[in-house]
Amino acid sequence: MKLGTTLLLQVCVSAALLAQPLLASPQEGTAAASDGAALSAERDFFHPDRAEPSTPRYGGRVIVHLPSLVKHINYATENSAYTRRILYEVHESLLLQDWESHKYVPRLATQYPVIEDALAVTAEAKAKYTTTDVVLKRKVVEGEQAASEFVTEAVVYGEVIDEGDFYTVRPVSFKNPLTETIQVPKADAKRLEKGTVFNFELRDDVRWHPGGGHTDQMLDADDVHFSWSIYRNPEVNCDEKRFQFIKVTGAEVLDKHHIRFFYEQQYAYALATLGDSMTILPSHVYNLADPDNQDHKKNFTEEEQGTFINEHQANKNWIGLGPYRITNFSDQYVEASRFVDDQGKSLYFDPEHAGYMDTIRYRVIRDDQAAMRALLNEELDFFERVKSEDYFGPATQKDDFTKAFYKGYFYLGSYGYTGWNMYRPQLADLAVRKAISMAFDSQAFLRTNYKGLARKVTGPFPVESDAYNREVAPLTHDVDMAIELLDDAGWYDRNGDGTRDKDGVELVITVLYPTGNDASKILLLKLQESLAELEIDVQLEPIEWASFLERINKRDYDGCNLAWLPGLEDDPEQLWHSKWGAKGVEGSNHSGVMDPYIDDLIAKGQVELDFEKRMALWNKLHEHLYNNVMPCLFGFNVPRKFAMSKGIRGYQTFAISPGWSIRRWYFADPAKDGTRATLNK
Repeated sequence: MKLGTTLLLQVCVSAALLAQPLLASPQEGTAAASDGAALSAERDFFHPDRAEPSTPRYGGRVIVHLPSLVKHINYATENSAYTRRILYEVHESLLLQDWESHKYVPRLATQYPVIEDALAVTAEAKAKYTTTDVVLKRKVVEGEQAASEFVTEAVVYGEVIDEGDFYTVRPVSFKNPLTETIQVPKADAKRLEKGTVFNFELRDDVRWHPGGGHTDQMLDADDVHFSWSIYRNPEVNCDEKRFQFIKVTGAEVLDKHHIRFFYEQQYAYALATLGDSMTILPSHVYNLADPDNQDHKKNFTEEEQGTFINEHQANKNWIGLGPYRITNFSDQYVEASRFVDDQGKSLYFDPEHAGYMDTIRYRVIRDDQAAMRALLNEELDFFERVKSEDYFGPATQKDDFTKAFYKGYFYLGSYGYTGWNMYRPQLADLAVRKAISMAFDSQAFLRTNYKGLARKVTGPFPVESDAYNREVAPLTHDVDMAIELLDDAGWYDRNGDGTRDKDGVELVITVLYPTGNDASKILLLKLQESLAELEIDVQLEPIEWASFLERINKRDYDGCNLAWLPGLEDDPEQLWHSKWGAKGVEGSNHSGVMDPYIDDLIAKGQVELDFEKRMALWNKLHEHLYNNVMPCLFGFNVPRKFAMSKGIRGYQTFAISPGWSIRRWYFADPAKDGTRATLNK
């Protein structure tokens, strides 16, 4: 994903797993391609025939490896990077972060949104101005019966300029209630919120994929409004993303193609939330109140609407807006085919970005070794989880590989980690968590397992981002000091069974990892060996991906090994704020971090629009999290190592997730069977 939401991924030795931070540059102690290959985004850079010009052909099918079957395609209720990856091809957002420039560009919107300021006026002054009643405050009443209280205030909005004793307000948006520039004395103003009103104009030529009883439905502002509204329904399974959207306190449909959103206060990640993170859903399919919905109801509860969204068959049989539409969703693969009419003409609104392939198949192979065998049997065209031993060893040097495939690698910003459930008594003690980090020899693991190509991380932000605090050094590998920490904290073997204990709790840690993930297994076996020196008993439990996610979301685990997908810059609330770490809350704060200092840093960073000041706050969060909380064993930023069919051209690496774009891949001349020179048949 882009800015705003951190995604969960399986750990892989050979891939940095989907991330969208800046491309890594070589640093002391790490290796990079001597010719700069790992940092390049040039088309076909790794292809053995990259110097030869190639003419794109339309048509054909590409088969891409998927390490686990996604639960479904509705990203609003499924926080999976693999779901997001599929959505890149079968759906669109209001804005898209451009692959090369990293700037947001319009997709479903016609242009960059018009952003205005909001000036709240006093109740006494309200009659003087043309105002709008907007929800500017949302209070959550804590307790067993949580409730919400909404407070409305009168505001004027537009471009607001501070003129000393008064504010000048100039309307700049479509259908702004103000018809002319006005001046508001500061005595009439309660407060000014900069950049809190977002105005979007939608394209009028965007067609929904058929489904839900409709074959010719067009996108409109009601779809966008409904898509925002679902995050306010507590019965919708979107807790991992809800934190972004509850900051949007109001939305107004102006006409079929114009919609306006209001924030309570300035929010550094507002544009990313509305423009890119919000999954646009078809109201005529998901909204029970929509007269066009074949399941339309006049009266229904929040629970009924929430269940309808959570369990809708369209979550798998996706009805989207992209150049490809889901045509098959099975246990073996998810397939998307070009969105065309009966004559083979593309119905996608943007021919320039319609992609070259006619069919994309995401083939599910849960075991990495089996996937490598499938590649060599030419049952896959693209595989991004090549193990280090295969990448550097004979497996990719033999004729059965080199005749049909080529390989490459590049860095992104994701990182692997082993998370601790701090609600478990054996992991609630910081001394235990710190001792574990000191006992695991990260530098030795870097040398032996990653051939020196990976980097040890100490915090939750991409290594190359300004949010990452480079002054925080990894704990020194020191088994003796780790033992001393445990002894001082009262953890020692009281019953002579070879395992430390305290207050009747044995220091036994069961660590979950996804079935078939060799990378996780290799790391955890080494961790198991390391912690045995401390008399800590580590048990390993492989588990299927969907069950794995369910267990960690419910905090039904001791430890878990996986990876996070941080954005170029993410709002850290999702992962580290205590409101999402409380018992009973199924948010992404899986470790249960409950720290007022971190909460305060997050609150300050969210409203800090100055980039350097915001980065300084995130640097402090990084330092405190590593030195004083240590909710996990932070792992490594590793290069993604991939194998690609030589017959496919146009492969590029990008700093934005997933690091490549299938829409740019193509078969080249000489013509391949089933390909053609034009988009339409």
